[in-house]
Amino acid sequence: MRNSVLITGANRGIGLALARHYAALDWEVVATARQPDAAGELQALPAGSARVEIVPLDLTSPASRQALAEWLAGRPLDILLHNAALLGDPAPQEFGRLDYSLFHDSLETNLVGPIHLSELLLDNLQQGRQRKLVFLGSAAGSHGLLGPGLKLYAYRASKAALHFAVHELAGDLASRGITVGLLNPGLVDTQGVLDRAPGEPVPRAFQPLLPLIESGELELLRPAEAAARIATLIASLGPEQAGRFINVDGSELPW
Repeated sequence: MRNSVLITGANRGIGLALARHYAALDWEVVATARQPDAAGELQALPAGSARVEIVPLDLTSPASRQALAEWLAGRPLDILLHNAALLGDPAPQEFGRLDYSLFHDSLETNLVGPIHLSELLLDNLQQGRQRKLVFLGSAAGSHGLLGPGLKLYAYRASKAALHFAVHELAGDLASRGITVGLLNPGLVDTQGVLDRAPGEPVPRAFQPLLPLIESGELELLRPAEAAARIATLIASLGPEQAGRFINVDGSELPW
């Protein structure tokens, strides 16, 4: 019997790379996307294989979360991997210019949706063999890594809240044999920064970080490399790491 993983937000970036990685390992992959028909690269993954199933999921919608749970009823899951996240444009995340609709969507996507979906799929995880519930956090949501430069109120607040919720979950689910992991994927090149042509502008989200990337102070990973490192961390994830904030290089990060 194949191992199974559900990956949220698998239409692009890290999620797509994770789906590709696990499919190559001969896992059964349930890959979610808001609009599966528009996820061209994801749609190409199952060609010639039945290993990848693509299903719709809008994490901001309770009805969509419930529909996914009903579709998966009775199916074991070895890993539930929460990758989907909303970063949002920086401009409406500055104090004095806050877009509260974006703030609400950030909380639903980055916090409420993942916790609710975990609750809905708890039986599926308990039927699995590995029983791992994994969340991708963010250094931007760490109180111990606060620094100037990022004014992403909605994103940072929602990720900090997720970290706290995951810490609570780790304690609650240990007695049920479920290991809860919180991983920081690091800085991942989801917008083609490393492949831009000479003179091509840098995407706005990466502009403040470019000097640190070019100096080598920050490592910018390609999605495939990030996915491989994340999968390695998940494979080694045990109860002793439950609820701790683990970086992509295996080191522990502050809360």
